Amino acid sequence: MEFGRFSEDGREFLVRDVRTPAPWINYLQNGRYFATVSANGGGLSYDRSPLHGRITRYRINDVPPDRPGKYLFLRDRDTGETWSLTWQPVGHEPASDYRVAHGFGYTRAEAEVAGVASSVVFFVPADDDREIWRASLRNASGRPRRLSVTGYVEFALGHALVDLINQCDDQHFNRVLFDRELNALFATKTYWVTETRGTQHQENKEWDRWAYFTVDRPVAAYETVRERFIGPFRDESAPLGLEAGLSSEDMDCGNAVGALRVDLELGPGETADLIFSLGVIAKPEFERTKAEVLSRYRTAAEADAALAAVRAEWDRFLGHTKARTPDREADVFLNYWIPYQAKVAFDVGRVASFYYWGIGRGFGFRDTAQDTIAIVVADPARARARIGLLARQMRSDGKVYHHFYGDGQGEFTGHCDDPLWFILAVTEYLKETGDLELLGSREPFLDGGEGTVLEHLLAVARFAGADPGPHGLPRFGRGDWNDTLDYIGGRDGGESVWGAMFYAAMLDRLLELLGRLGIAAAHPEVRTLRDRLAAAVDAHAWDGKWYIRAFGEGDRRIGSETNRYGKIFVNTQSWAVIAGLPDRGRLVRAMDSLRRRLGTPFGPKICAPAFREIDPTIGLITRCVGGKKENGAVFCHPAAWVVQAWCLLGEGDEAYATFSSLLPGRVDQSVFRAEPYVYSQYITSDEHAEAGRASHSWQTGTAAWMYRVAYDHILGLRPEYGGLRIDPVIPSSWPGFAAERVFRGARYLVEVRNPDGAQTGVRSITVDGVPVEGTVVAPRPAGTTCRVAVTMGRPDRPGRGL
Repeated sequence: MEFGRFSEDGREFLVRDVRTPAPWINYLQNGRYFATVSANGGGLSYDRSPLHGRITRYRINDVPPDRPGKYLFLRDRDTGETWSLTWQPVGHEPASDYRVAHGFGYTRAEAEVAGVASSVVFFVPADDDREIWRASLRNASGRPRRLSVTGYVEFALGHALVDLINQCDDQHFNRVLFDRELNALFATKTYWVTETRGTQHQENKEWDRWAYFTVDRPVAAYETVRERFIGPFRDESAPLGLEAGLSSEDMDCGNAVGALRVDLELGPGETADLIFSLGVIAKPEFERTKAEVLSRYRTAAEADAALAAVRAEWDRFLGHTKARTPDREADVFLNYWIPYQAKVAFDVGRVASFYYWGIGRGFGFRDTAQDTIAIVVADPARARARIGLLARQMRSDGKVYHHFYGDGQGEFTGHCDDPLWFILAVTEYLKETGDLELLGSREPFLDGGEGTVLEHLLAVARFAGADPGPHGLPRFGRGDWNDTLDYIGGRDGGESVWGAMFYAAMLDRLLELLGRLGIAAAHPEVRTLRDRLAAAVDAHAWDGKWYIRAFGEGDRRIGSETNRYGKIFVNTQSWAVIAGLPDRGRLVRAMDSLRRRLGTPFGPKICAPAFREIDPTIGLITRCVGGKKENGAVFCHPAAWVVQAWCLLGEGDEAYATFSSLLPGRVDQSVFRAEPYVYSQYITSDEHAEAGRASHSWQTGTAAWMYRVAYDHILGLRPEYGGLRIDPVIPSSWPGFAAERVFRGARYLVEVRNPDGAQTGVRSITVDGVPVEGTVVAPRPAGTTCRVAVTMGRPDRPGRGL
């Protein structure tokens, strides 16, 4: 069943049946002010932090779901008929009267109900800490209409967790008042908790923001208390306040809301624009700036100009890469929706979505490091700043916070992989930009003192070699990339085979950098450690057909043919290739085992068979239902590494088949349930009755990795220290493709021909008509455009090498 599809140009996702199987949301944000909005108007808003700066409420796991939100109610003052400009919360029938478009940084809802055509566009301006609801009404009934429009939000005002679990006390600190002169409601809280974790300590401070809610037309009436607006035994679908009238009274205690009513009269064919704004002002600046802030966006022209600026900024960001391949659906994702999702993940940081409340965790170190590899293509300055932030979460021994909430607040958990992701973030930045000066910038260590970014990298290398297990592999700790293998070591501590492969791959990156700097000889311990880890894997972890996942308590082999459950895991097959382990025969056999044992129509499973019995010596993975999450689902993030591994082996058909199978739009939407325009964390596998059902959309590292793997390895436009390498690995059925890539300020227009139906191999390259030796094109001057013609041919070697 189809609920929506992409527009013809691929730049909008058009929801044609708003009765979606789950809330299909979009993110509206500028890096400081954040909002989500679903196709039916549900969503939350926050300033800077979803935990400490929550502006509005959003009740996850409530019935009905996806409430409250950003609602505009329309009421005919003559007939009493009421509906909303999004299908929910009123739920007017037929639902087919509504249409929604999610675009880059905006969402538009259109309807024609009871002879009134309406449109509302939700967006966050690029340079203003507010969201705008830009509404337009047209009287299509042929008779005069007297209408009331009421905008409605439910406030949280500060610390989201306290608001959730301590409403009985927290509501005594809410204040909402209406300023008649400024035509706006102002709301704040006189008590504010800034502790991240639970504590009995009562802080003596107030929320540092005033929220405001305003509209560009005179307010006829307003409401500030939820119970007065909703009424007893009702909900947002039929608020009593729309029938009985709004009290127009301020509040100093209770569940705080903002409701603003505007009255209109429209003759036949007449139109009216309304501009609602919800935003925040810092308290130290409130009295001085509130009048000027409230004076903005008081005309449709101003709002339209702000929306045009949002769209222009997304055009700039998305314009750094382009692809035109034989697969149009893939092009839509490659050109627009994969990089769009990757940037949202970078900005939001896995903390707030329909699935995550935004109250229980901060930024993940490994997540944040991986997100930078996508953002660096178009926003290198922001990637550099994020690298500095990561460096400040590190101790001088290379250990890092697993999660952090800002400088100086975080949690050490013992995950063995976290610090090594710093190497990925730094080296990808350096290859993209050539900005080696980053390495000399200084950042503090958590335990005192400071060091250059290069010294932080070397601290990570020391961490990697500090505590090997009995097989010479990294000790598991409380998990590696897979957080649910959290008790795999038991009393012995366990060892991560994947961790050793990952360490080797990251140390290879560090060695390449040290060589580029001419100082590799000064750090022989890095090469020694890398070689020792690779040798340990080959000596101890080969199971005959694939690599095992780990050594558990008592030298138990996890991920082995001898196990009843979890015989094979995806990561130790793909990362064996990515790490460049020396035995090619084993690598090919391991990937073939992955394909046969883990393959599904939706992509490769994370492990198989799924665990069906709880095993306390392995961990949470065995407690999860089989076929979902880490227990045998198609986990989309590591599936990107499978695509990369196939490319490294030169297997373009296998690589693209895996990439294509994971595209969100390839599964029936009524089965998939999650948004079909972005990746989800996982897809239920064939080990569960709900095979094909996706969950935990948006906030996943999948988009960043798929973006880079697709452009770097499938299309083969890969940044290196010496230039842009062009080395595609494509399906043999492709006659060629075209791509654009901005690299160090120059634009490369690449045309690839594949006359022999090759999967890999480059026969020739010309740049502006001049032949180039090899496959690396030296950097062109910033601001210039060059044309690159590539002819593929069957290589004289198997694969591209590792």
